[in-house]
Amino acid sequence: MTEEAEQRGVETLKKEEDYFEFIKNIRQAFPRGIITDISPSYLSEPRGVYKNKSLHVIKPKSTKEVSECLKLATKYKIGVVPWSGGTGLVGGQIAPHKYYVTLSMERMNKIKNFSAVNQSIEVEAGVILESIHEFVDKKNFLFPLSMASKGSCCIGGNLATNAGGIGVLKYGNARDLCLGLEVVLADGSIINDIKTIKKDNTGYDLKNLFIGSEGSLGIITRAVLRLYPSPSNKIVTFFGVQNFNSVLQSYLEISRRFGQFLQAFELISGVGLQFLEETKIAQSATQRCKSEWYILMELGFNNSSVQQDVYETLDDLNNKNIIIDVVIGDTEAKAKKLWKMREDIPEANRKIGAITSHDISLPLENMESFINKSLIEIKKINFSLRVNCFGHIGDGNLHFNVFPPQNEGNSRYNGIKSKLTKIINNNCKNLGGSFSAEHGVGRLKVKDLKQYCDPGKFNVMCQIKKAIDPFAILNPGVILRQDTQD
Repeated sequence: MTEEAEQRGVETLKKEEDYFEFIKNIRQAFPRGIITDISPSYLSEPRGVYKNKSLHVIKPKSTKEVSECLKLATKYKIGVVPWSGGTGLVGGQIAPHKYYVTLSMERMNKIKNFSAVNQSIEVEAGVILESIHEFVDKKNFLFPLSMASKGSCCIGGNLATNAGGIGVLKYGNARDLCLGLEVVLADGSIINDIKTIKKDNTGYDLKNLFIGSEGSLGIITRAVLRLYPSPSNKIVTFFGVQNFNSVLQSYLEISRRFGQFLQAFELISGVGLQFLEETKIAQSATQRCKSEWYILMELGFNNSSVQQDVYETLDDLNNKNIIIDVVIGDTEAKAKKLWKMREDIPEANRKIGAITSHDISLPLENMESFINKSLIEIKKINFSLRVNCFGHIGDGNLHFNVFPPQNEGNSRYNGIKSKLTKIINNNCKNLGGSFSAEHGVGRLKVKDLKQYCDPGKFNVMCQIKKAIDPFAILNPGVILRQDTQD
């Protein structure tokens, strides 16, 4: 055995001893049940790219317990990987090493301190997003953060990844919907910035440092969220367009006339609707419209006269052949059916199996150029590849996913993954976009961040990580490569 191999063996043994000493101390210091062996529900993530190698999961019930756990983790230099619903799409919730412990926030699930006057609510990190919707809806308020995974994702993870979703156009990302935050740092110290005020210029904006940091700088335990009065009326509309230029024309005209009411303007491709049929999720999805692109639009308002103005605008756009085959969700049931179609597209994608998936953002004026250029280059690799492009037009966020030909598995195309990723990321950068719009960096896009991030920005991120988490125990390897953290 070489000296180097012997040294590695000694380090591995030390790491194992430290880990099990950490587990022993957790069991002794906390109530029974706070730590369990890892179970199947924590082992994978939605896209099946990563497998959780943790041996144990810790389930604290309070900020104090999170603090004590992190103090011990720092003492024994144990990596801590936060779990908040497990719905992330870039592997940030998955431990890559068996001596990293999974920290689940599921038992911290209290909703409290609702204020109609301040239009805010306080929640713990493990509250499921849909539970927040249901709670505030009964109070005639709206928490506008929403996405297909709302029934299982948790607000702590939504904030940690600065989640986007369908309401960003009017209300902004998760960051814009958070008034106050409580965070536990690696050494167990607690930052209590639980505030309900909308203006606070007392020094550095630490809240927004932790939002979007994916658990790599601190563990979010509580938050104060911003609410909005529920609009008394809404219009949900689905229509086809002749080409991508008509997508932008219709968006610009509708936002010009009704921008204050426009809550969502979702792009759906013909390929996406075909996938719903192909997977039998919605067999009649394409019976009415046969366009290349479609829009699902929602407006919310209190003045009933707006509705007639919207209908007249849609008629005008239809008469000009900018939009076609308009479907109005004029009842709650019809509106829900239209939204379900949009929300089912990610599930159809999963069933078919993408070769590579991309969550990108672009200036609106460059979207069409990106799509056309990328499709040409992808078809040069293999003309039979299929692209499902969909997303949130109003905030410039596209989900650009490449799939194998029908009835073929994606595994046989593993050899071209890197080529496809290079095409999409390069085109995105060259057209002023970002390779990660709302899903985050996680483990999946760490190399992309190093390659495409401004060097000055990247250097500052490394310095912040080292200053706040000097032993790199918080979600090691997420956002920044492990060697940049050492």
